[in-house]
Amino acid sequence: MARVSRRDLIKTEEKATINSSRVGIYTRLSQERKEEWRNKSYSIEAQIEICQEYINKENMTLVKVYTDYEYSGTNFDRPGYIEMMNDVRSGFINCIIIRDLSRLGREHLEMGRLVDKVFPFLGVRFISVIDKIDTEKGIDAKLSFEMLIKNLINDMYAKDISHKVRTSRKVHASQGFFIGSNPPFGYRVVRKDGGRRLEPDEVSMKIVQRIFNMYIEGNSTLKIAKDLNEENISTSSTYNKTGNIIREPGQPQWRKGTIANMLRQRVYTGCLVQGTKENVQGKKSGHYRRKPKEEWIVVENAHEAIISEEVFNMAQEILDNNKEKSEFKITRHDMKRDPINKYKGVIFDANTNLLLVRNGVRSNKKSTKFYYYKFTNEENNGILLETPYISIMESDIDKLVLERLKGVLSIEASGKDCKDRIIDISKMKQEIVEKNRKSISLKISKLNSDLKRLYEDYSLGKIEKEDYLEKRKLNRKSLTIYEKSLSDLDLEILSIEAQAEEEIGLFDSLFSNKDFKLDESIVQKYIERIDVYDNERIEISLKGFLGGREMRSSD
Repeated sequence: MARVSRRDLIKTEEKATINSSRVGIYTRLSQERKEEWRNKSYSIEAQIEICQEYINKENMTLVKVYTDYEYSGTNFDRPGYIEMMNDVRSGFINCIIIRDLSRLGREHLEMGRLVDKVFPFLGVRFISVIDKIDTEKGIDAKLSFEMLIKNLINDMYAKDISHKVRTSRKVHASQGFFIGSNPPFGYRVVRKDGGRRLEPDEVSMKIVQRIFNMYIEGNSTLKIAKDLNEENISTSSTYNKTGNIIREPGQPQWRKGTIANMLRQRVYTGCLVQGTKENVQGKKSGHYRRKPKEEWIVVENAHEAIISEEVFNMAQEILDNNKEKSEFKITRHDMKRDPINKYKGVIFDANTNLLLVRNGVRSNKKSTKFYYYKFTNEENNGILLETPYISIMESDIDKLVLERLKGVLSIEASGKDCKDRIIDISKMKQEIVEKNRKSISLKISKLNSDLKRLYEDYSLGKIEKEDYLEKRKLNRKSLTIYEKSLSDLDLEILSIEAQAEEEIGLFDSLFSNKDFKLDESIVQKYIERIDVYDNERIEISLKGFLGGREMRSSD
């Protein structure tokens, strides 16, 4: 009878631990709080500590900690949360632990859907330490009701805080206080009369006055931007960060669009216009939309003007006239642009490692009208080039890529040499993967044998229960890791085979089709990058089995 009792005990324990918990801790801090008065019990460190204590007490295994810092709980579009849910779906973790329900979210409908529907469907154990919720232990009617009430309270709290913040900012703005983050170029922010006021900055205000004067004197925004860049004048963002009016090498330069935007800002006349946008998604880096003009908060004479109304109005008149004279408003045409940039994200200025810009150039030949395309490192926006000027036609790139691709791959009449090389490389890669696969399979077999031997020792009374459980836990943890690796290797073999077939198909087309044309899918799949050194020298790097073979052109 004693032996039967021990066997039943072992089976019960094995069922309880067969799915070992791979735990992910989720932490979040809201953007509404300020560091000076933040409740320390809610800090990231405190949340992790509380969850870690629970994990240690329950003998669970912590795999990863996910953190969203300064993200609202009313929105679930958070990087840490998204990463955690992706790991849940991939099986990397199967248990989520949080300090309390409000850390996961403050939107009660979504919280209810997660706990009641999503987590059970994904097979995820969910634990809220402070709320004493553990889905594996079950949620009775009383606890379910308490959870609903807490979610509703958290939802109401988040909306109340958000409303108070918006109301406070609106009141301050209507009183002429500045509620933005960084002051406009030409001003600085000072604490005054219980709020933040704008005051002229003696250094940067002179640059603003110069910009307005140059513009009404007939200088274009492009000319103004180039002049400021040639004199190494810092941009607004750089000046706010460094306090230096002289730009250092590598720092941002002025653009003509920036100049045009500054010329439209009424703030320079002493009029403060705020509340023009609103956050759509409710997170720190969320999307914004523009409010109707009647909802803007406009306060005249909110601060000292650095541009007179007369000069400002003259600038507006010139801007409006130039807008009406734009070439895009003169005539309409029936020429169609090619919206597909097959070399997007692939072609670089080799001197700066920056992407080249694709420009459509309108041809006005008498016999035919069309757009042709070129890649250049000049955006015509006022930025000064510190490297050689590059301008290379897209049609020339197409020819060079095809010619050099065929040449470096030694494609002859049949293309056999190229295909044989792809097959050989594919087989070699598969052999390496298969070797790793056999090694892992042996380790899995050994772990299974060790587990059987461990069970026999325990059933015969050779080892104690605690020792048996600890060793079995380690065994199963290693087994899970190896089985995941084995599955990944199987997928890798299938991927290698598919890639070889795809590349052979490409090279079949290259030698058999005289009118073969590069398209977006071919370039993005097989061209790693194109580096342009000047208008005569390019370097092409391939992807795939023949990747790493570089092609240079001096044509």
